[in-house]
Amino acid sequence: MRLMKALGQAQFGGTEVLKEVVLPVPELRATDLLVRVKAVGINPVDTRVRSNAAGHGQFQQEEVRVTGWDGAGMVEEVGSAVGGRFRPGDEVFFAGDLARRGCHAEYVAVDARVAGRKPASLSFAESAAIPLAALAVWEGMIEGCGIPREPRMGPPQRALVVGGAGGVGSLGIQILSRVCGLQVIATASRRESAEHCRLMGASGVIDHYKNMKEQLASQGIPAVDYVLNTADPNTNFDALVALLAPLGKMCCLQPMTKPANLAPLFLRRLSVVFEAVFARPLLRASPEAQGAILDHVSMLLDAGTLRTTLVKKLPWTVAALAEAHALSESGRAMGKTVLAPV
Repeated sequence: MRLMKALGQAQFGGTEVLKEVVLPVPELRATDLLVRVKAVGINPVDTRVRSNAAGHGQFQQEEVRVTGWDGAGMVEEVGSAVGGRFRPGDEVFFAGDLARRGCHAEYVAVDARVAGRKPASLSFAESAAIPLAALAVWEGMIEGCGIPREPRMGPPQRALVVGGAGGVGSLGIQILSRVCGLQVIATASRRESAEHCRLMGASGVIDHYKNMKEQLASQGIPAVDYVLNTADPNTNFDALVALLAPLGKMCCLQPMTKPANLAPLFLRRLSVVFEAVFARPLLRASPEAQGAILDHVSMLLDAGTLRTTLVKKLPWTVAALAEAHALSESGRAMGKTVLAPV
């Protein structure tokens, strides 16, 4: 039996439950890749699994759970049904499956259909900052809200990215402005996070803790056509609905767990969609679409249309993982934090 080092947990709780463990190298399913992990990105889902917030820890049915659902590495083995898309030695990046062990291990098994070719121009650490955020934006805004992949003729439509300095927001600003040709306004509450949003390509920044409608109006913007809401819709749904133009669309990346008044959506024909990155692998709903999205995003990164959102790089240790989790839970993280080399 081959063994590997991993950073895992045998119980739910705070960062004190994280520890270094030794586990068997995972066995492959027919459609899997065995990837030698090189770098791992940090996302809020990691902390939710660690603490079992909203039951997130229940998806992974393992005695020792391993988090980390933004990975980049090198293919070592391929399953019998993978075909010719990937071969040993290929460099890949992926978000993976919430029901399977994550990437904080020397090796991870990932379904080849949800993996993409790593951008050749980026390092493993720079690449590991991308997959989950790219999928969230692409599936939520381009698929869910129907935004064209290329700019339309005429005046640009407008999009508001709530939480623009975060990992998803940072890539959302780029994709919506540089790929889709929208005018993007971001929300941020601190000077440094507002500067980060502008660096990513936001044409304007407003404070989500203040009256957003008044702030948009002061910039000559009566309404926006799209909203990418990375925050909790239970707290901001009504305020965001008020910002949408007729026929506008909002994508929420978190669930609504409280009753909401949908009546204001009717006359203006507003739409609300929800995006869950792990829906496709969990429900086996066209998982190959995620691999295709990541391949396309990889080309956009290599072309210079998009840039990595890596802001902070830490060593792959238990202490650094705990630090990264704490930063994610603080709500003050900008861009992405990546642990590398594994």
